[in-house]
Amino acid sequence: MKKILLTSIAVLALLGSKAQIIIDTVSIGAMYANQKWYSLQNDEQGSAPKNNWDIAFDVAGGYGTSIHINSITGTMLWTYPSADTSAWATVDTAGISTWTPKYNSETSWAMGAFDQGMVTSNPNDVGWGVYNSVTHIITGDSLFVIKLSNGSYKKLWIINVAGGGYNFKYADLDGNNLQTKFLLKSTYSGKNFAYYSLQTNMELNREPVASANWDLLFTQYTAFIPTPYTVSGVLANKGVTVAQADDVTSPGTYNNWSAHTFGTDINIIGYDWKAYTSSWKLTTDTVYFVKSKQGDIWKLIFTGFGGASTGNYIFSKEKVSVVGIKENEHVTLATTAIYPNPSNQQQVTLLYNFEKEFNSAVLSVMDLSGRVLYKEALNNTIGMHTQLISTSQLSAGVYVVSVNVDGQLIQQKLIIN
Repeated sequence: MKKILLTSIAVLALLGSKAQIIIDTVSIGAMYANQKWYSLQNDEQGSAPKNNWDIAFDVAGGYGTSIHINSITGTMLWTYPSADTSAWATVDTAGISTWTPKYNSETSWAMGAFDQGMVTSNPNDVGWGVYNSVTHIITGDSLFVIKLSNGSYKKLWIINVAGGGYNFKYADLDGNNLQTKFLLKSTYSGKNFAYYSLQTNMELNREPVASANWDLLFTQYTAFIPTPYTVSGVLANKGVTVAQADDVTSPGTYNNWSAHTFGTDINIIGYDWKAYTSSWKLTTDTVYFVKSKQGDIWKLIFTGFGGASTGNYIFSKEKVSVVGIKENEHVTLATTAIYPNPSNQQQVTLLYNFEKEFNSAVLSVMDLSGRVLYKEALNNTIGMHTQLISTSQLSAGVYVVSVNVDGQLIQQKLIIN
């Protein structure tokens, strides 16, 4: 990973120190050999080969039920259409060319290929099985045929989720090489998925850090354009939201994130910031704003792509809003919000919440050069508070609202129309 720090002359300034635009390169290798997990605050968190797993089980929070396939390696999945689980001994692939293959959703981590048979009218149906609200067990009601990247076929049955994990079995179509497995969710505490190789009969702990420590996954995935097609792109982690700003005249100086709607689809960044003709061409007027796992808002602009020869993603990132002060990754001590923002009124309201009593809390409003235009002490006690800020003397433009609590800053942009 190469990283270059550039000083921006038209970006956020606080107490004399200017925010930085960071030019970063994340490489997933030639032929897109790897997947890389990335934190906007702390950069790369680790990588894993893309081809060392076949299926992945949702283990997030202990309540996950979605099951994914590794479609980017050529793995394919079909729900056995001829019978339910009673046909385990007689599964065959006659007519498989007419079966409809199942794929992971490209917009949600919660919908894997195994979940695509979900009966939406039944709230207890998870696609591959049905939840019993009395026993709290999900019992598999479907059989699957899976084609692996090595060309072999297996029959597979997700038997249930019970005892804190997934019970499943798989075998060759003729019943040989039977494997019965139990995957315990708590083994992967803090992760999104536990991975499994049907080719090596092994569990894999592939995610390098806990879900709380990364924001973006640089990878290949299956998109539907409109038929299934393998693309290279960027997917957002659970809990990370993204806003896309198109047709931006000056992307380098555009920071109006509050004018855009943040969405939960994991592929809002996706793959379509680039296109291939005779060479890779990047869109030049698109800006992404990403609300990270920490709650900060980052601005991303993609500036280069190496394609299959290098797998390099080149982009700039800039933190444009800090929305909280944390004691650790689980405890947020202070948060703020401003409304309305943007504003064309005579005043705006600062809403702030303190989870502890601070020694001091000071509000400042500054222009982009760092010049303080307004300053006032705030209530420093525990609880939710409001403070009216007069904007009648501010001309149209972008300002910085800063709350300093015991030397730590929470900073947000305020836009006056």
